Amino acid sequence: MIDYSLLVTQNPWWQNRDLIDEDSHIQEFSGSAVRYWPKSILDLPLKKGAINVVYGPRQTGKTTALKLLIKSLLAKQISPERILYFNCDVLDSKKDVVDLISSFFEGIRTSPDKIPPNFLFLDEISSVTDWPYAIKWLADAGLLRNSKIILSGSSSISLKKSGEFLPGRRKGGKDIRFLPITFLDYFNLLFPKLSLKKPISSFSELKILEKRFKRRGINLNQIYRDFLLTGGFLKMINLFVRRNSFFEAVELYKNTLKSELAKFGKREIYARRVLDKIIGSLTSETSYTNVAEEAELGSKNTAADYLGFFGDSFFLTEALFYSIPQKRAVVKKNKKYYPVDPFLFWVFNCFVTGSNQVEEFYRRYLQPPLDSRITEAFVASELYKQGLEFYFFKNSRELDFYIPKENLGVEVKYTLRVVSADLKGLKYAKRKILVSKDLLEERGGIFIIPVFLFGLIDLKRFAR
Repeated sequence: MIDYSLLVTQNPWWQNRDLIDEDSHIQEFSGSAVRYWPKSILDLPLKKGAINVVYGPRQTGKTTALKLLIKSLLAKQISPERILYFNCDVLDSKKDVVDLISSFFEGIRTSPDKIPPNFLFLDEISSVTDWPYAIKWLADAGLLRNSKIILSGSSSISLKKSGEFLPGRRKGGKDIRFLPITFLDYFNLLFPKLSLKKPISSFSELKILEKRFKRRGINLNQIYRDFLLTGGFLKMINLFVRRNSFFEAVELYKNTLKSELAKFGKREIYARRVLDKIIGSLTSETSYTNVAEEAELGSKNTAADYLGFFGDSFFLTEALFYSIPQKRAVVKKNKKYYPVDPFLFWVFNCFVTGSNQVEEFYRRYLQPPLDSRITEAFVASELYKQGLEFYFFKNSRELDFYIPKENLGVEVKYTLRVVSADLKGLKYAKRKILVSKDLLEERGGIFIIPVFLFGLIDLKRFAR
């Protein structure tokens, strides 16, 4: 049985609601140079019996978001003892999850058969083996009908497929991807007086916006380059704004990666070799066999296992080959891999080399020819964060990104001039965007957009 003192320790507001302000996550948020309000969590409509699932990489602020939500509930005079927060990293099994919730319910029961309305926030539940079966058992027993529930996690594909594990038991609960913030969110965070209420949806709007920036002397290209260093990780953004050292924070992210590897029984030496291969082949095609050979893993199955781990843990995103004539993805062909966020690329470099000097790798990739690689990785990251399922296509010409659902092609040409040959890969898509270094124009139905403006557009609506 779960020691009830563990619950009390993690929920100090049961003793005094004001103690939420002494929580380390709340204090760090309050002391931040820039504060990002996680509206996807704070504005989530919580309904009785609904099981909401928040998933995304570690160190993106999921726990802070839950603590801010708890602070908001306490400010609305919700009874403190009916709000349970628990970090499930300390639990081992589905039985522990059942015991945890049962212990909490025993503490708030108003009668043997009545559990009053309550809130359950189970953080990092994906670290518990077979956790869905615990939630399923509790739901089937009718114990969750008065609970408003948020489950969060940073690992395991089970979070992303929770609907399959809990069929008919989610009660309208939502799936929320909690990723590092986008370039648009970054811009709005640092320049609140110039913030865009919504992403740009037309070329004419984009041209007006560019002129507006120029009139105000805003160097959006430099803002983009700064974003490449910090990515969308709020801790790094705050360090950058304050001009503080990245050294300890980079060590934290490296240790987070090591922790995830250990938790899932992965060997650091293999992980380093795989990431070294991914770094070297950034923007290029590869295969499980190539990764296995160059990383000296011995088996393509091992390569697939490690690449799957990095994908399931939200470190990497995979782009499959897509046959546009056949209108289908071809799984057996070569693949491309990109970091989910630009900052993770520097973490990978540090993890592989043992260094903490992210600025050294960053400066190297700002120079040709590596600058074109990190630009393409940035575009992939923005596509991923906008929830677009993207692929690549290649026959006589290559198309860097193809989004079948939107019939959208995106080509990256980070050069001073865009010539007609650069546009040919886009002929396979109905909607066409070429990401340039600094050119903004429309050419024969193709929208040429500087990379520093690309992150401000709504790709689902733009160029329709």
